[in-house]
Amino acid sequence: MKAVPKVNTHGLYLEDELVDDTFSGVVPFYTPSSPTLSDTNQQLDTHWLADSSSSPRDEVHSDNIPAGYTVGIQVPPGLYHPRFDIPGWLTYEAEYNQKLIEAQKAFDQLNNESQALFQEQHDEWRNKPENERGDESIYPAPTFKTPERRDPATFWSEGLSEEEIKELTQKAEQQPSETDQLKQRIADLEVTLSQLMLGGIGK
Repeated sequence: MKAVPKVNTHGLYLEDELVDDTFSGVVPFYTPSSPTLSDTNQQLDTHWLADSSSSPRDEVHSDNIPAGYTVGIQVPPGLYHPRFDIPGWLTYEAEYNQKLIEAQKAFDQLNNESQALFQEQHDEWRNKPENERGDESIYPAPTFKTPERRDPATFWSEGLSEEEIKELTQKAEQQPSETDQLKQRIADLEVTLSQLMLGGIGK
């Protein structure tokens, strides 16, 4: 299990959620609604669809509006109120998937052409007399190059304005730090301990 951030529909961080270690990407979540008696038949149909579908989550909530998103991308440090660019991510993923399809098509074409060329050369080699053949050539399989991905952490940004950050940091500066609070508690304990010891000696 690992903790990943949950954001609202505007991409602003809400809280962390524990998910499976294999979880990745950005998945919408929905507010649970209490079913009514009239929804029973519809729910049965929906559950049947969910069981027969590869993405039951989408089927069950196909008519609902997401309440937010579970983001399988860690928040970079240094952000006061992180915001995840949901529209930017969705656009990027669609564009990347298109690039992936195009790369696969180009690879398939190159692979077919390479195989045809190799087969032609192999046939020529086989048709030569054995003493003229030389070494049998080995098929040089082309390598599929996955399109380069953008660093997903770059979709996180600061959700607060400069004024809000300034106000937040000023409030934090006015409050004593944890170290100062700890020092004060130690000093108070020392005074209490001294008083107890002096009280014990006086008796």
